[in-house]
Amino acid sequence: MRKPLMFLIVLLAAGGLLYAGGQTEGSSPEAASGLSGVVTLYTPHGAEITDPILDAFHAKYPDIKIQIVSAGTGELLSRLEAEKDNPTADVMWGGDTISFESYSHLFASYESPEDASMMKSDPAHKWHPFSVLCQPILVNTDLVAADVYPSTVKQLADAAWKDGKIALADPNKSGTGYTIVSGLVNAYGWDFVGKLLDNCVVTPGSDAMFKAVKDGEVAVGFINEDLGAKWEQEGLPVKMIYAKDAVTVQMDAVALVANSPSPEIGKVVLDFICSADAHKIAVEQISRRSARIDVDPPSILPALGQLNLFPANEPRQVVNAKFEKLAQ
Repeated sequence: MRKPLMFLIVLLAAGGLLYAGGQTEGSSPEAASGLSGVVTLYTPHGAEITDPILDAFHAKYPDIKIQIVSAGTGELLSRLEAEKDNPTADVMWGGDTISFESYSHLFASYESPEDASMMKSDPAHKWHPFSVLCQPILVNTDLVAADVYPSTVKQLADAAWKDGKIALADPNKSGTGYTIVSGLVNAYGWDFVGKLLDNCVVTPGSDAMFKAVKDGEVAVGFINEDLGAKWEQEGLPVKMIYAKDAVTVQMDAVALVANSPSPEIGKVVLDFICSADAHKIAVEQISRRSARIDVDPPSILPALGQLNLFPANEPRQVVNAKFEKLAQ
């Protein structure tokens, strides 16, 4: 097994919805920005992530409306590729930084004033970090007894989990699926992923993977830790397990779309998503680990330094093609 990348050191060195925010009373001095217009935001994030931050954005910039287009990361990247000669989107928010690098021609360079406060930055200034996110194992506690919980990822390839007891998101459609698959390849290689697939039901996105475990359709899967923490706190029959041998991890990001319709207002949206105010909301209300060096992580999550971390390390197109061949 390859040793994990020095992730902490590296860090430190579809449909549309017009989002107008929650109802606010009065007008603060910040709200009198004089900026107005419509920005189209592509995002794989659910409303539980976008709404709290965009509510705060709308309070500060009440005359900027945000048109949200939600879909899986793979679908959104494909859509951006198809639209590259006449883009519809202004900003893409969500997806592993490697996904942005794999499709760098779709994004515009922009040196945000918030970049200096981040754990890591893109030398080309195309992507801008938002959060650091682990994907622990998730078990359904109604289906899996505590004494047989998997303690390692490697155990998931055992015969005990055959017949589709594990859900795994298709990396061709899901950014989370890409992170998990590429991270596991980083830990154990493609042969291991092939063996793991023998025990898996491949879902058409990460939401379907999460839901399959929560609803008891399968015994085991993977989960974005912020959502897993929320479900545990709600008393749902699930438990997160940070495997001893390998925990996949990503830094997700936000970027300006190249040649977008509203690039200047898009920069305002991007800067706010990267701001300390937005990141404090992410920590306090969403339980996301901020990618900023000046915002502490959620207290309910384990410290990254305690985990055996494996980020994705192959281009998205390569992972997608190899996975598709194995899954046939």
